[in-house]
Amino acid sequence: MFVEMSVCDSPNKCAKMDKKSVTPFIKVRRKTWQQEAYNKSYKCLSSMNEQQQVSYCGDRFIPKRFERENIDFNLKYVGRREERDILETGITLTSSYWRQSSFISTINSAFDIQERRLLQFGNLQGSRSQVSGMDSIDADWPCLPRSRPTAFQNATHDMSGICSPIDYNMMDWATNDLVAISSGQDVMIWRNLDESTMIFSVESPTSLKYSPDGKYLAIGCMDGTYPVLDLWAVTSTMEFIVSYRKYFLKSMGFIRCIEWSHDGNELLCGTHCGIIVVLTRPKMTSHQIREHRHQISMIKFSPNMRYFASSDTDGTIFIFDARLKKRLLKLGCRSKAVIFDWHPWTGMDLAVVERCPASIFIFNIPHRQFVASYKRKDDRINIKTVTFSKITGELLVNIIRGDEMECLVCEILVLASLNRVVDLLAHQDRGTLFLMWSPDGTNIATGGLDDTFSLWNFFPTHKREAVLKRQAQEAKEKCSSLCLFRGIR
Repeated sequence: MFVEMSVCDSPNKCAKMDKKSVTPFIKVRRKTWQQEAYNKSYKCLSSMNEQQQVSYCGDRFIPKRFERENIDFNLKYVGRREERDILETGITLTSSYWRQSSFISTINSAFDIQERRLLQFGNLQGSRSQVSGMDSIDADWPCLPRSRPTAFQNATHDMSGICSPIDYNMMDWATNDLVAISSGQDVMIWRNLDESTMIFSVESPTSLKYSPDGKYLAIGCMDGTYPVLDLWAVTSTMEFIVSYRKYFLKSMGFIRCIEWSHDGNELLCGTHCGIIVVLTRPKMTSHQIREHRHQISMIKFSPNMRYFASSDTDGTIFIFDARLKKRLLKLGCRSKAVIFDWHPWTGMDLAVVERCPASIFIFNIPHRQFVASYKRKDDRINIKTVTFSKITGELLVNIIRGDEMECLVCEILVLASLNRVVDLLAHQDRGTLFLMWSPDGTNIATGGLDDTFSLWNFFPTHKREAVLKRQAQEAKEKCSSLCLFRGIR
């Protein structure tokens, strides 16, 4: 049972607008890159038979690089370079704005730089259709990276216990800007607009999830020894009403995870015993899926609602037909700690991750095969979670590793492919642990090892509106063309 408590004080806010606080980095040097900016020293003998140190820096356009005596040295840099490990990008690399912004295309246009020239900037930006159709090594999944991939923190709040430990089934961000978080004792609801906090007493909460429209909050909890699903109606930003309660069999243990269908008509509840309970609104009729033999760890619908996937604590992933609720595929992993996420555009590509040893696989459902992979043989780097940006298609990989001093380092790598890092979200002092996306995909929430809760600006809102407007226009043109074709027939 729950009892509404009084409104708590707002957490302390510390604005973090200084972008210099972000750990510097550059993108991975690729084999196909040619004549990149470089920083290299070499020794030569002077006329006095003494060694002199000469340094060349190429972070900016330096005419000195094209003096005749430097031509041979520059030609050596046209050759291929050894690829770096993508999960170790943040260890030694430093930031370079020029190599990750529109400056590349501007220089190409101003100097009419073409392929097979001495100086070549590789412009890997393109339209979504161009990127998705590429046959190059960058086409691990459809992706439209940001033209200037520099995410920064908007604000940081003190929030005790936010990362001890992180359970992604116990936090969610609603469309009405309400954030629900639980650490196993009570449920905290935080309103981002005015930074108000509400605490509700709930007996042993085990999972929670907002409906897609933000009107309901589904909470898995306990009533004595019986697992219970509560459906809270969000009547206002400050009031909630328990509109429905369903008791599960005691043998099911507890409700480990909850997932809503995109239309809000179905709830999928993953239980401790491995049974998936499907509830259909508004009558809340139930149906059980018995495929897993171990505790369900996560459930997710594909963006096109054709499939849904579920994983358990034994490292097994099942792919189901979302309409018929029939099993289509079974994926077995080496590690028992496995996570996944659907690509937001195709609805057919699944990113599957083994946390340790760190491994990333891209699995295509129609072809039933892995189309790309990254594997490590050691346990020096662990993957906390992965998630796709639904606007850009970039893959965020939250890793945990040890540095030279054997201190814990937590950072988020942003990948455009399995060999290309385009951004790094990190804080040198407190670490960066991914928590959740905002519903519109423009912001992310992260936690720190010092019990801080940070909000990051990942994609500007005005640019998102432009993207949505362009997508709507493309859909309208496609519909008009289809209507014209039907009229001709």
